[in-house]
Amino acid sequence: MKYSKLILLFSITIIVVGLLLTACDNRIVDPLNYIIASMTTDENVIFSDGDETTFATIKVMIKDSDNFAVFGQAVQFRTDMGYLTPAEAITDSSGIATVQFHDGNAFGYATIEAIVGNVSETIEIYIDGLPPQDVSSIGFDISEQIQISVQGTGGTETFELVASLYDSSGQLINQAKTVWFELLYAPEGTNINNVGLIDSTTSIAGKASVNINSGEHSGIVTCKVFTYTLAGGIISSTKSNIVVASGITHTVEFAIAGHSSGIDMGSGMWKVQISTLLNDIEGNPVAAGTAVYFSLPDEPEWASVVAAAYVDNQNAQGDSLAGVAYSYLTYDGSHTNDVVSVRIETGLGDIFEGELILPLQFPVIDIVAVPQHIDWWEIPNPSPYYQSTEIRITVMDGQNNPIDNQIVVFSTTLGEPLEPYPPDTGDPYTGLTNVIDGEHGRLNKEVEFYYQECPPPGTAPPGTTTGSITAQILGTQTSNQITIILRRYID
Repeated sequence: MKYSKLILLFSITIIVVGLLLTACDNRIVDPLNYIIASMTTDENVIFSDGDETTFATIKVMIKDSDNFAVFGQAVQFRTDMGYLTPAEAITDSSGIATVQFHDGNAFGYATIEAIVGNVSETIEIYIDGLPPQDVSSIGFDISEQIQISVQGTGGTETFELVASLYDSSGQLINQAKTVWFELLYAPEGTNINNVGLIDSTTSIAGKASVNINSGEHSGIVTCKVFTYTLAGGIISSTKSNIVVASGITHTVEFAIAGHSSGIDMGSGMWKVQISTLLNDIEGNPVAAGTAVYFSLPDEPEWASVVAAAYVDNQNAQGDSLAGVAYSYLTYDGSHTNDVVSVRIETGLGDIFEGELILPLQFPVIDIVAVPQHIDWWEIPNPSPYYQSTEIRITVMDGQNNPIDNQIVVFSTTLGEPLEPYPPDTGDPYTGLTNVIDGEHGRLNKEVEFYYQECPPPGTAPPGTTTGSITAQILGTQTSNQITIILRRYID
């Protein structure tokens, strides 16, 4: 019986020892005897994007000297760049400790070290720049028309043309890209960056720009901007509303305000607006702001001009017109219809001259007839079949200045105007004011009547009728009228 108990006790002891010797692999042993069996990462390259949601996962396997996985062991981690989360990890049942490595906005090679006891292991991960961005579209920042001036005309001769690069989500491309600008059509001399018709640049923060420089000719500029995708495809956009305008002054046209547009300055003087239209060789208006200097080369004593002006300045109504420079001319009204020479000099030293006719201001017309009635007593003598009256005209302006060289148009209900001798206009129905008996602004016109235009006397002589003679200043609404009485005493 004793032997049986001893045998049973011995068997139990053997079983307990066996169980201890064949325990599971997750044994806790002195860390000094641990080894780092492996250290791995799922990403050898990460990007410096500062995004905490993008990282590399690092796994370290810890085993003991008997090659068993170690459970519950703390492993320390450290790095010389970026950061780790967590900095200390505990091994799981497979003996693996896991951490995450983040870029921390750093750039370059990072060395990550795992330490357990007196054993360590390292691994390298490269922190690259931002991941390559692909260009999805490109476009010019300004859609409106751009205008620059021909070289040497005083206007803006250079414009910075900016294009933007976008990704598929419509965001600007932050990475630098090579962008080309090319002039598909341009006036001679127009160039990019003073290089030629094509040049490249590098985008910054999604923006690429070049300078478009004008040449010596005006016209339309068409510019293409393009770059390449990561796959080598071309992305482009074209802008055709760029204008090189306003060459140097080639022609000018002078103008003066019309009838009754002047300002009464008193003492017989009038102030009127004058202008000059300046075009380049292409017929385009020259650049706004071009200096224009007015003068009167004949230096008349009875007129003056405001000298300083510039293209696109404002007129009397506060308006401006492309290519036009306005000024003011003051003149003595007695010189109305006279020709005055006008000269301009541009800011580039070009000189042009023209002539202007001084307009009539607020005219009045005075009319008398001598005689005012015509009588036919007997025929043929002393009363002829045809008799005439002299219509005496005086034309003045609104300040009573007599006006010479003014055309007056005549109309009659009876009779006919006669052509004077010598003829002044070559037309019997018109006349030209001049000096008569020392008086300026005068015009005499003979109007002839035939006796049969007047009714016969009948039973109660004389036969009577009237004829109206109207004198109108040509080009105006100003007129005057006089009535002539016709009396006929014989059949």
